[in-house]
Amino acid sequence: MAAAINDKGRAGSVAVFGYNGLQQVPRAALRVAVLLVAILLGACRTPPVKPVAVDRAAEQRAALNALGFASGDDGWLLNLPDPISFELEQDTLKPSMRESIATTAAGLLKANVHKLRIEGHTDNSGPRDYNVALSQRRAATVAREFIAHGFARGNVVDVGMGPDHPPYPNDTRENRAANRCVIIIVPADALAQ
Repeated sequence: MAAAINDKGRAGSVAVFGYNGLQQVPRAALRVAVLLVAILLGACRTPPVKPVAVDRAAEQRAALNALGFASGDDGWLLNLPDPISFELEQDTLKPSMRESIATTAAGLLKANVHKLRIEGHTDNSGPRDYNVALSQRRAATVAREFIAHGFARGNVVDVGMGPDHPPYPNDTRENRAANRCVIIIVPADALAQ
């Protein structure tokens, strides 16, 4: 209704420009109209938005899949195209493995995954005690790399498995080479419930 209001000093009315041109409207009627418009606009208020329930565990599972993890019996196992492997009797990481661990660590932390179990393995060549110690050093090397990229020391468990639980049978040269590795596991209890 009101596009322009003009008060010409009249005590009880106001000049209002409306559909039929300039009109005199009592002040009380104008106040009532403004009050009604305010009440109506207040009634049109948008209801508060209810927060959407977020399934954090589903988000974490999707992130683990994207990083190359696969669900297993005792958690999520990392399956990289180029696994974290070591040369014969060595426990030092190759530069490409450092980059892979840095990328994996960043992705896990972004997905709010903060716990890891790292299992070091060896083939069955040589004395068992030596291989258990070597596998522990390999697991510790990878654990230090994850810790350097943001994981808390208390949330990274490193275990030397030696030749006792090889990922592959130690029956060929290729399998023995593949067993000189570290397996990264996100324990099932590390995901949101």
